[in-house]
Amino acid sequence: MNLRNILYDNWHIKLLSLFLAVALWFYVTSKGKTEITLAVPLELRNTPQNMAVVGNVTGYIDVRLLGQERSLRDITTGKKVSGVLDLSMAKAGENTVRISPDDIRRPSGVAVTYITPSDVKVKLEPLMRKVFRLRPILHGAPAPGYYITGLKVEPAQITVEGPVSALSPFNRLQTMPIDIQDAKESLVVDPKIDYQGQSLRIVEQRIAVVITIERIKK
Repeated sequence: MNLRNILYDNWHIKLLSLFLAVALWFYVTSKGKTEITLAVPLELRNTPQNMAVVGNVTGYIDVRLLGQERSLRDITTGKKVSGVLDLSMAKAGENTVRISPDDIRRPSGVAVTYITPSDVKVKLEPLMRKVFRLRPILHGAPAPGYYITGLKVEPAQITVEGPVSALSPFNRLQTMPIDIQDAKESLVVDPKIDYQGQSLRIVEQRIAVVITIERIKK
């Protein structure tokens, strides 16, 4: 029997067998699979150097996942899925960044079938710096007989960094209220800064407000 006879004899039975084998493979591989939709956190990464994100960016996206029931059950309890928004190619101004299934971190064997929104708008602005003298804001008064005899900020000048639109109109730098009510000794405080609701940061690693309090007899 030659090869031609082997291939073509009873071809309809062989074709049916092939169809049944493929159908069985699909049934076995898909058995136990299901889909779920999750709201997953979106993480911004690779912001270009000397640029800052301004305005609101969605913090969550909806993702539909396909996988084995057990894997998806583990996902819903363990929060193992998150999205990454890569800003490495973004420019100054408003950008529309597309999210693909490759940007969704998830366990192996779980497929992403749908993402919404699939496009996220992100606005970038250049960073700038300004130098200020920090003004300490004190709340309360020392204990009776005790007085403030010295008030100093270290370092004397503070560098603030932030987006141009936020920092340009920013004209003063002061602390949040520092409680000295009924204090009887000097204090060295790592203050919280009042940024007036702006997205700014201090460049210096450490800032200290030194409040000298002494007892003075009259």
